[in-house]
Amino acid sequence: MTGGAVDQVFARVRHAVPGVQIERLAVTHAGDDDNVYFLGDELAMDRVQVDTGPGGQPPFLVEADERVVTSEVAEAVAAAVGWLGSGDVGSGDDFA
Repeated sequence: MTGGAVDQVFARVRHAVPGVQIERLAVTHAGDDDNVYFLGDELAMDRVQVDTGPGGQPPFLVEADERVVTSEVAEAVAAAVGWLGSGDVGSGDDFA
């Protein structure tokens, strides 16, 4: 948990995609940017990458086949869940 808005993103992704694994980038030096997360499963841990501002704050950069930059939790969730291939996501789903 970062204490930032990205915690909300991850909670909603976990709800929509049971079994998703989220791993934070391990950095070598304390000054390196460690606000990078990889989302996936046991077959491919890096299916979606989420970068945040310091402390897990927006903006969020969500990347897979495309790139979405947003300060909205719901938009970051929708992009990540869509790229993770959850069958539970539809055009009318509300991730707010």
